[in-house]
Amino acid sequence: MKKIMKMVEKLLIIIMMTTIISCSDFLDVVPEGTATLESAFSMRRHTLRYLYTCYSYLPSNSVGSSIDVMAGDEAWVNDDPQYTQNIGRDANRIARGLLTSTNQLGSMWSHYYTAIRDCNNFLKGIETTVVPDLMEFERRQWIGEVKALKAYYHFLLLSQYGPIPIVRENLPVSTDVYGVQVPRNTIDEVVNYIVELLDEAIPDLPATVRSEIDDLGRLTLPIAVSLKAQVLVTAASPLFNCNEEFATMKNKDGTQLFPQDKSQQIEKWKLAAEACREAVRVCMDSLGMELYTYPGDPKYNLSDTIIQQMTLRQAFCEDWNNEVIWADTRDWVSTLQHRVLPVLNPMFDAQPQMAEVFSVPLKIAEMFYTENGVPIEEDTEWDYNSRYTLRRATKEEGLYIRTGGETARANFEREPRFYAWLGFPQGIWYGSGSYDDSKPGELYHYPDIKGARISGTDMREPTGYVPKKWIHYQTLQPVTLQISVYNYIWPKYRLAELLLYYAEALNEADNTQAARQEAIKYVDMIRERAGLQPVAESWRLHSNNPGRYNTQEGLREIIHQERLIELCLEGKRFWDLRRWKTAREVLNQPIQGWSLFNTNNAEIYKPLTIFNQRFGLKDYFWPIGEDELTRNTNLIQSLGW
Repeated sequence: MKKIMKMVEKLLIIIMMTTIISCSDFLDVVPEGTATLESAFSMRRHTLRYLYTCYSYLPSNSVGSSIDVMAGDEAWVNDDPQYTQNIGRDANRIARGLLTSTNQLGSMWSHYYTAIRDCNNFLKGIETTVVPDLMEFERRQWIGEVKALKAYYHFLLLSQYGPIPIVRENLPVSTDVYGVQVPRNTIDEVVNYIVELLDEAIPDLPATVRSEIDDLGRLTLPIAVSLKAQVLVTAASPLFNCNEEFATMKNKDGTQLFPQDKSQQIEKWKLAAEACREAVRVCMDSLGMELYTYPGDPKYNLSDTIIQQMTLRQAFCEDWNNEVIWADTRDWVSTLQHRVLPVLNPMFDAQPQMAEVFSVPLKIAEMFYTENGVPIEEDTEWDYNSRYTLRRATKEEGLYIRTGGETARANFEREPRFYAWLGFPQGIWYGSGSYDDSKPGELYHYPDIKGARISGTDMREPTGYVPKKWIHYQTLQPVTLQISVYNYIWPKYRLAELLLYYAEALNEADNTQAARQEAIKYVDMIRERAGLQPVAESWRLHSNNPGRYNTQEGLREIIHQERLIELCLEGKRFWDLRRWKTAREVLNQPIQGWSLFNTNNAEIYKPLTIFNQRFGLKDYFWPIGEDELTRNTNLIQSLGW
């Protein structure tokens, strides 16, 4: 009964958010002062529809085709147009280096500026018109929500295009052609304006939504303060903070767009650390949020190993658990599960929707730590040079890898997140209808991959790893029946992400041992939940570089890798590699998988290059479309385009 009620609640949320999507054209290109705009504020329900329109432009990751999921290097797909499987491929074409200023693959320029226009219309309308049945506290809250949305849309544009024109107010319809010739604002101007909007919004936003049925997904205090932390950490990062390679990017009047004042470089990290501190205070101290832990299953006496696995899997897939700061309630993660889940039940007749479209490259699998909590190339007890040779799993390893199953040594003795979030041949796949871990032999495992790439008409781009993180453990494969997907909503912002922002800012803001100890404290919170020893203990006991965490540079590398692991496959890596300015190193490495043309395990588990990825300086930002540059002659093109 409880499960039925939960599904009813989730259905109501989806119905509400479907209304948001269906009304996205409600005020499309509304000239200022028309009857249509006035009618939007004639009654509360009309104004609410307009508010939902402002939300409708938010990006979605629910089907996996967004640029932050597919345009990088952590989720790979076949680009053959005959195998679309209802998954857009434009983002992957960006990953393959096909973006140009003409084709504008993945461009969100017009989309987000349309969103900002609607936000401006809303703010002007609600601030100048009395909505007769709208209570004052609610009016202030809605204004706060739209200001925060407007800030977020500016931030998304900043992330994608760098310095952008700020749109404080919509230009009147009477504005002549010269009035719309606006240049880019500087990075500092854009960041300051985003923070200004968030600061104006924060006092009027509720700590929690009033109705979980109607309002989940709308902006609240913890979301806004966490977004402010994200904005300021991004602004302090190397891509935006004293980036000398972009010093030549100037407006036509000579205005330098990227800040070069090194005296402010550390100050920006201090501002970021303070914003993170406040966000952590609001989320954890005031609202009692904490990192998720799986409470167990009353039907089974689960082992610590499976409890740990479920803690990690459900931190992402359990709707609105106590770690989720913000989630996208507009769409179920349903189609994506169809496109990832392999056939686990040997009695199941595979459905055509099950395409295994997404694969995870080998370098992402190798990014995860060993069971000792250090990188595989650093662990003094892990045989790095033999990782592509074969091993069979022992009975003691049977909850990670099928007992007797043969696979690469690279898949053995890895950290719990590796097993929780990646599927690989012979790897145990807990759930999907098999939940009693006291009988490991009856648990499902990822099937064998011998000859997986032999067919020349295969819709997949298999690497030997799949993103198990995206699959809810209760998604089922009943015998001969259609796959039964257990839907969930995609978490946009987790507490783990905020804690790692805070650790990063603390380490960068102050090059002292005291600051590093404080930063490590927040990293260790993530590691403890992941089943790992603290940073100091892991490196001291197991690393060939035992003092690495004692330097600012060494701890920076540890924090970066911790973040890439913890937030893998959530759309964060794409932007992190850019803001850290490490993309030219990482995204010039080949996309590799196992040699799945072979049928012999000894030959299968050898790296095979699938694609040679290329990334240059210009790829840090999108080009502006040629049409936009023609309309607005004061705009300059992004560097290198």
